[in-house]
Amino acid sequence: MNEITFKSDIFYSQLAIFQYGLENPFNDWNDIHINQGFAWREGSVSFGTLSDDEECKITVRVTDKKEVDTDVIRAIVVPFHIGNKGIEVGSVMETTAIDFEEGMYELLFTVKRLENGLGHYSFNFIKNNNPKANIIKADEELNPPSVLVMKTEPAI
Repeated sequence: MNEITFKSDIFYSQLAIFQYGLENPFNDWNDIHINQGFAWREGSVSFGTLSDDEECKITVRVTDKKEVDTDVIRAIVVPFHIGNKGIEVGSVMETTAIDFEEGMYELLFTVKRLENGLGHYSFNFIKNNNPKANIIKADEELNPPSVLVMKTEPAI
């Protein structure tokens, strides 16, 4: 798999990516998570979206370049380890399972607003044995702390 694109509906202002089959895969958010734009724990990360209830375009790709297009309004990097079962991507109502090569990745999440008004959310996986969390580009909705919070609990 080099790239897959599909449409999905957003619920609760978030999209998530997690290990396939993970029990309680979605994450609990606090104010700091909201301000930094994501809630991360080993095996699962939820990213804040531009709206709470709309259809969106999602792209998942494997790449060797950490590039951020000029029209991206939000760009966040987090570490992500993929196990041997692959991943799931989507909202709390609907996810898509994707076969994926096992390994440690830098996950670059980017957000664009398309001409038709839809949000376009990209999950870019770059092989990296020592990835670090970083906010590359923040829009006006984000107010990240000086040290990113890399811990959350599952939403139950």
